[in-house]
Amino acid sequence: MSTVNYKEKAIDPQGFFVIADPRTFLAFALAGLPGGGAETPEEARRLLAQAQGRPEVGLILITQRLARQVQAEVDAAREAGMPPLIVEIPDMTGAVEGAQPLMERLRAVMGVPRG
Repeated sequence: MSTVNYKEKAIDPQGFFVIADPRTFLAFALAGLPGGGAETPEEARRLLAQAQGRPEVGLILITQRLARQVQAEVDAAREAGMPPLIVEIPDMTGAVEGAQPLMERLRAVMGVPRG
C-alpha cells in the first residue's frame, strides 16, 4: 500500500473514496485515490453504498453536483453519525451555486469552531 507524505504526515489513500463525474474522478485516480466515476444518480448511489461497505474508508469525497442528485442518501449517511465522513467538493467545472464553501463544510464535519 502506497502512502503520500505531506508535511511529514503519512496519508493512506485507501482511507479515502472519491465519487465524481468521470473527468473529475480521473484527476483523483491519477493521484492514487480510489473510488469511481458516476454519470447517473444510480451509479452514484452504487458507489456510495460501496464506499460505506468498506471498513477502511474514513472519508468519502463526493462532488457537489452528484451529492445533490443523491441528497437523500448523503443526508441519511450523515445523520447516522457513523464513519465514513462525507465531504462535498467542487467538480472540474467549479462549485455549485449556493453550495457551502469547502473549508466551512470541513470545519462543520470535523467539529472545528469558526474563527
